[in-house]
Amino acid sequence: MLAGAAIALLNHLLDDAPWARARLARHAGNRARIVAGGVRLNLSIAADGLLAECLSEEAPQVVIEMPAPTPVAVANGVDGLMRAARIDGEVELADTLGFVFRNLRWDIEGDLANVVGDIAAHRIHRSGMATLQAGQRALGAAEANLREFVGEDTTPLVPARRLAERSHGLRQIRDALARVEKRVERLERGDN
Repeated sequence: MLAGAAIALLNHLLDDAPWARARLARHAGNRARIVAGGVRLNLSIAADGLLAECLSEEAPQVVIEMPAPTPVAVANGVDGLMRAARIDGEVELADTLGFVFRNLRWDIEGDLANVVGDIAAHRIHRSGMATLQAGQRALGAAEANLREFVGEDTTPLVPARRLAERSHGLRQIRDALARVEKRVERLERGDN
């Protein structure tokens, strides 16, 4: 079910990108596997440059492995995800898939216009982009703050065991200091 939805989305994007379909069509019949986190998507390339789910048990010509997407990588779009990807396999096919995935863009405003009209689609898209940019700025600021805290903060976290040891040591010092103060008081009074 997830594979079908992912392939449908990719094919929708490819429908609006004849240049990408033409590049992929040169590799018709080849198979690729995309692994993101624990999700695996097996694809085959059709003669028209569109993608289909590959049910073959044979090893694919290309494997694209990505770590589980982080919010920062997702906020940076496909480029952020592809930068973290490791691509193995047939060089020409790997290069083509990498190029297509990095440069494939979704015309969200165009798809929205088919549903709500041009003006509403433009406004929704503009609002969505402003929200996305604000989220990217917030994630960037949070990442910078975390880096600063980890890199520059001089107060390390102390394990509970060491904290208990230090507390015990401080109590011993406090008690010894109290004994010294009492002795000084007795000496001042002349009580030897």
